[in-house]
Amino acid sequence: LITMRVRDAPSVATALWLETLLGRKVGASTGTNMWGVLQLAVRMREEGRSGSIVTLLCDSGERYLETYYNPQWVAANIGDISPWQGQIAGIMRPK
Repeated sequence: LITMRVRDAPSVATALWLETLLGRKVGASTGTNMWGVLQLAVRMREEGRSGSIVTLLCDSGERYLETYYNPQWVAANIGDISPWQGQIAGIMRPK
């Protein structure tokens, strides 16, 4: 069992990344969950381990159109998520 704390900025950045990847909006809970999955995958890659990671999409993002999917709201309430978006892009680059 792995426990980690995930701040709002990486959760929102991951949710927005998933929207572009999946073509559907997801909520911040799914962003939080997937951020954890990405961190686990990085750890596994660094340790030379292989395996499967299974997760679920926790929530739909349709109810967050005025918040997490509104760049002005995110900037005012969450802050700059670009460092987290860059980190996700770095994780997804093939090694």
